[in-house]
Amino acid sequence: MYSSLFQQNFEIVKAVTPGLIDEAYQLRYQVYCEEKGYEDAERCPDRREYDEYDSRSMHCLIRHKGSGIYIGVARLILPQSSTDDRPLPVEKFCKLNLSETHPHLASLPKQSIGEVSRFSVSKVFRRRIAEQGLVWGIPKEDECYNSGIAANLNRRHLPLISMGLIAGVFDMCTEHNIEYCYAAMEPTLLRLLKGIGINFQPLSMPVEYHGWRVPSFFPVKEMKKVMQKRAELLDIVNESTAAYQGQGAAYKQLAVV
Repeated sequence: MYSSLFQQNFEIVKAVTPGLIDEAYQLRYQVYCEEKGYEDAERCPDRREYDEYDSRSMHCLIRHKGSGIYIGVARLILPQSSTDDRPLPVEKFCKLNLSETHPHLASLPKQSIGEVSRFSVSKVFRRRIAEQGLVWGIPKEDECYNSGIAANLNRRHLPLISMGLIAGVFDMCTEHNIEYCYAAMEPTLLRLLKGIGINFQPLSMPVEYHGWRVPSFFPVKEMKKVMQKRAELLDIVNESTAAYQGQGAAYKQLAVV
């Protein structure tokens, strides 16, 4: 039921063309500069939010089929390369010292670690589903999806948009052989993900970084174990990821031609 609802109403779009990357930057500006004020709009005169890490990042988007509007975005910052040794944002801005607190992570090859960021859903769409207070489009307590898009879903069911973004993120991780994902997440999002079996592990106490965030990490291989336990999650991720991969293959064919 849940996966079919997602497929009927949304699609995951892999941002692999200049136009789609531009859509991701525009949506990030809308959420992070205009709606939430997390980033300074004055540094984005072209109304596109991007930073130094986008030179080594990929994006996935969620498109609402009925309107054609891009409503959700997530970024995966790829691992360090031999020519780019900058620490990931969660290490830099959250002032982590993994050598002391998590030596097993500090000893991992840098090429195996990426970071999920800019995980968000537009306010315009959030308002349609009675979601006003959170960046990533998941219902608050006692709120429900009350639009015609998914009127029969409530907070006990899968948050379709966020699950689509997660499917896109994990497909990108697989594509780039990333074994661990870092993230600085809102505590409420961590609790919801834990409820469906995706257990991001905290790296430190919450820090003030675009609001209160918990620096966290997740072993990508654990996703397979989650799939085995949660059939409804397996359905939505499998169907969404298949479509997502199909887009990538089509783009590759166009590139070859």
